[in-house]
Amino acid sequence: MCSFLQIFAPAMNGALILTIAILTTPVKDTVLQEARITALKENIPVTQLASSVSVADSRLLQYSGTYRPNSLSTIVPGLYIPDYGASLTSTIYMRGLGSRMENPVMGLYVDGIPVLDKNAYDFDWEAVQSATLLRGPQGTLYGRNAMGGVLSLRTLSPSDGAKPSFFLEYGTANTIRTGGAWTSGNHVFSATFRHTDGYFLNAFKNALCDPYNGLSARWKWEKGNRGHVLNVSLSDERGFAYGQILGGHELPVNYNDEAGYRRLSVLEGVKYSHRNPEWTWNANASLQVLADHMRMDQDYTERSIFTLQQKQLSGALTGEVLLRRTDKSAIWQPTTGFFGFYKLNSMSAPVLFKREGIEELILGNANKNIPADVGYLSIPDQEMPILSDFLIGSWNAALFHESVFRLGSWILTAGLRLDYEGARMAYDCLAQLSYQFIPTMKAAKPFEVPYRGSVAHHYFQVLPKLSALYEAGSHLRLFGTISKGYRAGGFNTQIFADILQYQTMTALMKDLGVYLDKEMVSVVAGNTEYNPEKAWNFELGARYGKGNFKADAALYWLEVRDQQLTVFPPGMTTGRMMTNAGRSRSLGAEAQVNWQPGQWLLRASYGHCHATMEGKGLPYVPAHTLYLQSGYRFDLGKARLSLNASLRGAGPFWWNEENTLREPFSLQLDARIGLAFSRFELYLRGQNLTHASTHTFYFKSMGNEFLASGKPRILIIGISFSI
Repeated sequence: MCSFLQIFAPAMNGALILTIAILTTPVKDTVLQEARITALKENIPVTQLASSVSVADSRLLQYSGTYRPNSLSTIVPGLYIPDYGASLTSTIYMRGLGSRMENPVMGLYVDGIPVLDKNAYDFDWEAVQSATLLRGPQGTLYGRNAMGGVLSLRTLSPSDGAKPSFFLEYGTANTIRTGGAWTSGNHVFSATFRHTDGYFLNAFKNALCDPYNGLSARWKWEKGNRGHVLNVSLSDERGFAYGQILGGHELPVNYNDEAGYRRLSVLEGVKYSHRNPEWTWNANASLQVLADHMRMDQDYTERSIFTLQQKQLSGALTGEVLLRRTDKSAIWQPTTGFFGFYKLNSMSAPVLFKREGIEELILGNANKNIPADVGYLSIPDQEMPILSDFLIGSWNAALFHESVFRLGSWILTAGLRLDYEGARMAYDCLAQLSYQFIPTMKAAKPFEVPYRGSVAHHYFQVLPKLSALYEAGSHLRLFGTISKGYRAGGFNTQIFADILQYQTMTALMKDLGVYLDKEMVSVVAGNTEYNPEKAWNFELGARYGKGNFKADAALYWLEVRDQQLTVFPPGMTTGRMMTNAGRSRSLGAEAQVNWQPGQWLLRASYGHCHATMEGKGLPYVPAHTLYLQSGYRFDLGKARLSLNASLRGAGPFWWNEENTLREPFSLQLDARIGLAFSRFELYLRGQNLTHASTHTFYFKSMGNEFLASGKPRILIIGISFSI
């Protein structure tokens, strides 16, 4: 595995945040815009797409304090990305789709380059000019893991002509964030550093359990029809602030073992385009590397039961070629493309059972099957390691086509993608211990239980799309879409500790000459594989834009097959696994409005989702998301005073499949006041000003229930300036 740099930040006592983020070039503040700001594959402007679209420009990102994906929650209708755990846990829910583990339901593109690994989704953005989210399945053009939508980030380019700019912020929890961007000829350089002491106290250690240090940097080069981008992100954090639920009451975070997450992520991409009078083709390729190390007290209590370490070193190659028609005024606008990738991940995930875990999970289960008058099993070791090494390879090849026809007031689209995906996991696991059967054995006997093998799968998906958009006058557009998307299948590596635990107990019994009528193993390697999740989307919508008023709304119906759900095997199990749970259905409505009368700025977005499976609500999916923003700007001679306030909310949602635990709808109040001059701005911003108490995550371990709380009140003071 890779070694990580240690990042240090000055220790300061403070309760405010200082932030800086002023625009280097003026950008019109809109929700829906024409397509120049995007790096999407579509061959027409986003306002003419027969699909729900949200665009957040740099000004909205600045005012809302958005520099990570989870801050887009509720700003985009129906989008919910809870902030909990560590950067490893980039959980995304959209239109009733989503899960806590493995493959995401939303594709992520940075400057047109796809980010393959979900573990790299949660990173600090720098010099991001816009965030465009296509909502709903986008499988035809984007393929796997775009079942809920596609988020495309466009970063600062040399052609933007921006002046060098820098920012600094300081605030609650001794948080420091600083960085800048500057342009030199055909090059753009940008970097961001963030430190925080953390927000949640671990009562056992009497110390904050979620400090964070992170550094990200980007180099971008563009010249004519060629481009090159290099992104590097390095972070070192602790986290996993989970409090146990006991007797209906939530207890403080209270665990004794080490927990944390380190990550190095590198993405290098190249782009090339060629144009002649008839056709234009674009090509891009990327090399992606991720090395990370997670440490976790997996029982999350003050007891010494068991811990988990997970190290990954993955590398991936991607390539894509798009062929389009050069003449944008032609009736027929085709897009034909090929996409492929190969990814290899070497993972080591050893679980260490400590003394209490050996007694409770190993000896307790084994001795209850041995008659008391015969004797009992003893393990003298203070620790029992279960070593699990995996080599996981995955690959994909896809051929796709989409035709857009302009027929008077109609824009008709038909598309099809043929998508092949394969994957193979080789596992090499080993449990090591010494045991003694009392009274017949005089000394402990070394014992090993190996578990080795491989699992592979291959899938072929056909992803069609049909849509129509009608321009009812110069301001109103009506559209309808039928599309299909899918989320890739995979393997459950987190359940192998349970497999080895039961294999070990069974092997011990056989070594003693005790043969049980029923095998103790409840989960085997065959359970580690799960299939792709598929969804059909039926959508009707309308888009209106006139002057400074823009709005859109949509109704959708999603039919999901082979729904992927995270489940906990019964009993005192230590892991969790993904399974295909059957069918689910999502019915919903989304709307967003942006109005800028004079000096006012008014924005609203709302999403409603009724997601059910077998008559019960899908867990973790909020029924409502809401975002309201109001702002006013005062011109004070050479200065400008801006006031903004926003209200965001999400919920209610269920925490479990049985629908016995419910999180109510909650609201969070944010506000910002800024004083800007020609080259710099000072501002004060607050998040969760009412100190609303919310929960963002729920799970089980060893039959115990845990919750993660949302961030407390945060105050921010900042300065930004350009040269």
